[in-house]
Amino acid sequence: MKKKSVAGIIVINFFKTIGIILLLVAVGVLSYYLTMLYFDQTARTERSTTYKHVITVNTGNESSNLIYSYDTKTKKIKAMVLELFDSVSGNMNYITIPVDTQITISANTYADLMEVSQKLPQLCRMSDINDYFKGDVAYEYGILILQEELKADIGYFTAVSSDQFNSLFENAGSKSKPKYKPAKTLLDRAAACSSAGDLEDLMEEMWDDLITDVTLSQKQGYADALTRVQQDKIRLYRAYGTKNGDVYTLNSDKNKKLINRIWESETYTGSQNGSKKTANDPVAPASGRMIQITNGSGIDGLAAAYRTKLEADSLQIKGLGNYTGQKQTKTIIYAKKKKWGQELKKYFPSASVVERADLTNGADVEVLLGTDARLS
Repeated sequence: MKKKSVAGIIVINFFKTIGIILLLVAVGVLSYYLTMLYFDQTARTERSTTYKHVITVNTGNESSNLIYSYDTKTKKIKAMVLELFDSVSGNMNYITIPVDTQITISANTYADLMEVSQKLPQLCRMSDINDYFKGDVAYEYGILILQEELKADIGYFTAVSSDQFNSLFENAGSKSKPKYKPAKTLLDRAAACSSAGDLEDLMEEMWDDLITDVTLSQKQGYADALTRVQQDKIRLYRAYGTKNGDVYTLNSDKNKKLINRIWESETYTGSQNGSKKTANDPVAPASGRMIQITNGSGIDGLAAAYRTKLEADSLQIKGLGNYTGQKQTKTIIYAKKKKWGQELKKYFPSASVVERADLTNGADVEVLLGTDARLS
């Protein structure tokens, strides 16, 4: 009898232990699903992640943002402004693009776009972008068409209703030749932000009223740089072109020069005295670029040596790496924008500069070291 009682106690305790383990597992699983349900209910859904992009969205140091104003009923585009912001210098520019702009799409681009929309005419009007394409991606197709005409890269878009646009922008030009700039109320709200964190909060507050192909965190990445913008130094332009009846035709060459001049011109810094940056300033434009150094020379320690050299001049090194191909005799500077690569020529005078979109580690500039970069 006694043995049976001990065995029974062991069996009972065994099943109790199993029961406790199963209960703990059930509680853990239930907690997991409740947590996921909470995040599903509270997490922000980013519109930009819900469709396949047709452009390479670029939120680099040179922010090129095409702002659309659209009618909520007809979806017609009512205004367009190209915002060009240099996050290194804090220089902000706005180019108003007439909404009645008409563009003849090149044959190759038109053939590609016809596979997407049979409604698209080769001679299209920017105001009708939402008639030609459906969904948020329509604004990216608008970028593809417009940037081909401007001969300039546009990184991303922001679209707002016409009512919202009218609260965010005001016309500094005439009724027939509008030239838009940020409204005083918006500038005042931004000026009231005492830190980048405050500006990030303001962005989040306004975010749900925007349609854009970037995420909130990507846009908030500009918050610190935006605090350096001097509002009285914001520059306004109107795209070059000719008006014929109700059609506006852009002057591609003049607009390309305008945009290049904006990016390359001397710009105002964010200093309190508003002094202008000159060629003698200690911080070169390249100080704002993220630089990858890849050693293709086969010389041990060469990339590390150049990192030390460039960091001593306040340049930002994204990372180091070794080239997996054959030994390189000539140094090549790859850059997302050719002028960025030219800024490093003083370190690598014999190097060639090649424009390339995709670089190692997402860098702005990548230096592929050859044996000609040997340090004495």
